[in-house]
Amino acid sequence: MKGPKLLFYTLSVALMPLMCWAQGYKVKPVKDGGSISGVVSFEGAPPKPRVVTVTKDTEIAKDKTREIDVVTVKDGKLAEAVVYLKKVRAGKDWPAVKDSGMVDQVGAKFVVHSRVIHSGMDVPVKNSDPVLHNIHAYELIGRGRRTIFNKGQPKDMTFNLEFDTKRSPYVKIECDAHNFMHDYLFVAENPYYSVTAEDGKFSIAEVPAGKYILMVWHPNLGDQKAKVTVGAGGAIEHNFTFSTEGGAK
Repeated sequence: MKGPKLLFYTLSVALMPLMCWAQGYKVKPVKDGGSISGVVSFEGAPPKPRVVTVTKDTEIAKDKTREIDVVTVKDGKLAEAVVYLKKVRAGKDWPAVKDSGMVDQVGAKFVVHSRVIHSGMDVPVKNSDPVLHNIHAYELIGRGRRTIFNKGQPKDMTFNLEFDTKRSPYVKIECDAHNFMHDYLFVAENPYYSVTAEDGKFSIAEVPAGKYILMVWHPNLGDQKAKVTVGAGGAIEHNFTFSTEGGAK
């Protein structure tokens, strides 16, 4: 094999992992799927939220101050944590997402219709306020962040935007016109995820038998991971705990 043929073969081999990754998640029947359930807890006093003074468009915001970076803990259980499986290439179908994951802006607040959106989804981003907003989405990568998009949005306008993440499923959204507007989203690469409610519980069903990395993420507390093995038709339990001191337990 010489010349152009050798070059084509070499490039094809080199690009093969990238091509396989680009194909994304595949929906297929799950035979004898298992399940993972558990509780996400918090030990100690949760961190206090940041308090930001509202200095602009106060007649819209209707608040003198705004709490951001809120950690919601009730009876030692953590809400709004996303639990998910990494690198699942095939399995159950995607669940429906409420209102296509719409992000609305009402009263100078982000109203997130779904904490989790799906990779490749066109998300309606709406401005219901009678003032200009500027939605700025960041992919959170460790301690750094990468801009996904940054768009000025006049009143009564809706954009359909894709949250195109490259290295991390964690997304922060802010308004560059109002420094007290903050929220977050999780961009799922597969349908194996669950968001904890006030009781801290999560459940992930129809998991193909195998070994996985189970993750939990909270935007103000970071993430944790655990290795789990799901047997055919089996049910396993795994709990996560965050604490005032930090670290996994």
